[in-house]
Amino acid sequence: MSQVKYINVHESKPVSAGNILTFNIPAYKTIDDIILTFTNSGAAATDANIRSSIEKISLNINGEQAINTPLPTLLDIYKFLGQEVWQTKPANVISLNIARLIFKNPAMEKLFAIGCRNVQTLQLQIYCGGTVTGVTDVQVSTSRRNFESDTVSYVKIINYPQTMASTGISTIDTLPRDTNDAYLLVLASNGGGVISEGEAVLNGASIMQPIMQNTADYVASARGHQPVTGYFPYDFCDGSQSGAVPMAGVTELRFKTTFTTAPTGGVYNLVAVTIKNVPDLIKNAALA
Repeated sequence: MSQVKYINVHESKPVSAGNILTFNIPAYKTIDDIILTFTNSGAAATDANIRSSIEKISLNINGEQAINTPLPTLLDIYKFLGQEVWQTKPANVISLNIARLIFKNPAMEKLFAIGCRNVQTLQLQIYCGGTVTGVTDVQVSTSRRNFESDTVSYVKIINYPQTMASTGISTIDTLPRDTNDAYLLVLASNGGGVISEGEAVLNGASIMQPIMQNTADYVASARGHQPVTGYFPYDFCDGSQSGAVPMAGVTELRFKTTFTTAPTGGVYNLVAVTIKNVPDLIKNAALA
């Protein structure tokens, strides 16, 4: 059956202060990527202006959140993935299919495309900031294949705000543990404070024993990623099909982040990058 690849331009909308822009993306064939292009009166908007003008991105598939994160955090995740997987790109273009950037084997990409045979709604929302500078419009496009398929697995990027009003250890064990899902990465922002070390505990055992920020950054770098200032990386993925932590049988998933300087305003973020309905190819490799 033909799998001709298409690039479809769907809609452009003006960006204005305080607005929420809603795009109902047509659900047909198989979507390999959803692409956002930000412009300033026809010219490319700059990374700095996009970061300051757009607050948040939300993508829902059949009413379930696939992406819900501040836009600057989303851009920092892409930056974290490093040049090995996220090569030089126009600053004003943002891809929403992060799976094709995480996995090094191109064959893995097809596991995470959005097959629309069982998708009724595909809604994207872009939250504009209170002040908009140097960004006038955003265009939404998709890259598709002429092939009918089911949506089974996709990568989710969800931000979970946390409170931490003092120095010491912030212990979080409330991130979702859906039995069919798997964790690839959790980034802890310092929220303007200072993180000295982190630990990850799975069912009572430390899968990341308490390590200093520099050590965690080195491990991430050795796995092909690029440490980003302001985040402590709980990095479980290395680009291979075994680079994930499945949640089947998991009753405890705990992140212990040590602050030597408290976050500004007593708030920081944990942004989780997970696989929804982890494919057997990844699940079996990770558990082997």
